[in-house]
Amino acid sequence: MQLFDRGRSPRSPFRAVTAAWCVPFLISVVSCGGPDEVDTGTSKAAAPSSSTVAPAAVTISAGATDVTEPGATDSTDGGAPSVAPTAAPSTDPPAAPSTDPPTKPTSGPAAAPGALDEALAWPMRQKLAQLMFTGFNSGPGAETDPAQAKALIDLGVGGLFVGRKEVNLFGSDALLDARKNAVPPLVATDGEGGQVDVLPEIMDVLPAAREMAAWDPSRIQEAASVRGTQLLERGIDVDFAPLLDVAGGASPLGDRTWSSDPQEVIRTAGAFAEGLCQSGVMPTFKHFPGHGRADAHGDDAPARTPPLEDMQQLDLVPFRQLLSSMGDRSLVMTGHLDVPGLTASGTPFSLDPNAMTLLRDDLGYDGVAVTDELAEMGAITQRGISVPDAVERALIAGNDMALYFGDAKQLGDVLDQLEEAVSVGRLSMERVDQSLTRVITLKASGGCSV
Repeated sequence: MQLFDRGRSPRSPFRAVTAAWCVPFLISVVSCGGPDEVDTGTSKAAAPSSSTVAPAAVTISAGATDVTEPGATDSTDGGAPSVAPTAAPSTDPPAAPSTDPPTKPTSGPAAAPGALDEALAWPMRQKLAQLMFTGFNSGPGAETDPAQAKALIDLGVGGLFVGRKEVNLFGSDALLDARKNAVPPLVATDGEGGQVDVLPEIMDVLPAAREMAAWDPSRIQEAASVRGTQLLERGIDVDFAPLLDVAGGASPLGDRTWSSDPQEVIRTAGAFAEGLCQSGVMPTFKHFPGHGRADAHGDDAPARTPPLEDMQQLDLVPFRQLLSSMGDRSLVMTGHLDVPGLTASGTPFSLDPNAMTLLRDDLGYDGVAVTDELAEMGAITQRGISVPDAVERALIAGNDMALYFGDAKQLGDVLDQLEEAVSVGRLSMERVDQSLTRVITLKASGGCSV
């Protein structure tokens, strides 16, 4: 369902994706320090509040536009004090991106009629590659070699994660080859705001969710729309945000969470997601079924949530509501969580088939489910689970795409194991085709059309 009809023409299939491969014309190489970040609670790019995007809250009604002051909310979350704006919001439009936007191509790859039928007839290895959402692992302090991206693209990955070390890829001719793909990869980043905002060097700064929660929803939506426009101009059509995690008394996610009140999470995170979608960028609701009240972050060690019965009354409320209203325009990310009353002992939620039963049958979501990162997070690695095993188990469990950092060699190893798993029946061909159908359908639909 498209909620933002502003008289724009519908996008052709893959328009958001195809913009990704015009980015080599975008900007010159930008040198950025610091490691990539996917769903970590460690502050790696804290942004100065003086440069925060602070668009005015705009209420549109009957042809009139009124500028309103942001509202204030009280936070009762332990360890995360309420943050109120220190200055009156500007009534000026949000600031333009710090780098010039690219020249969008007049033509590019598009889904051919019958794209799904063709994909279902692909060789098994090609199908499996489409279920991989691959990031890069260039080593500490190293920028990603454009050849890494080209190698992954040549192997037909379904998604690419662009982080802090990948800014230089925007000026690389290596990405041009992706435009030749009949089904280009999705391109995603972590753009939550605050400490998890991995591309601050090339776009405006957003504050953390806890600070944005004090704003009026219209202001949140406008800020997210500006951010989405900046992402799409750089070829990024998926944002791994917003969090729907309900904060606890000492939430391991800190100010990344919007509120301890599920209804406030729906109001604020929902506005953020609508803003992204308004710009043409697909949001990703995470970390299903809810990480805000877990006993650990999961980046360094396994994390345990409250019992499922308790989570049904609190943590699952935002997911149930927003996946119902925006499910066809979003992805969902499964967390590496131990959920008493649901997951098997020693099996994180992301690798447990019971997780998909909850997502598909209980919540009725039939969109694309992508795992949290599988190669570097302690909730996986400390259990002694290898990357190929983690990916295999994630797909068997019912996830549609497996997110991990690696290179072409590791991808080859993963695909080798997955092919073997299919050949002996550990991973059924029906399970592969089910996920492939969801992924290709999402890409062909254009997701959030602008």
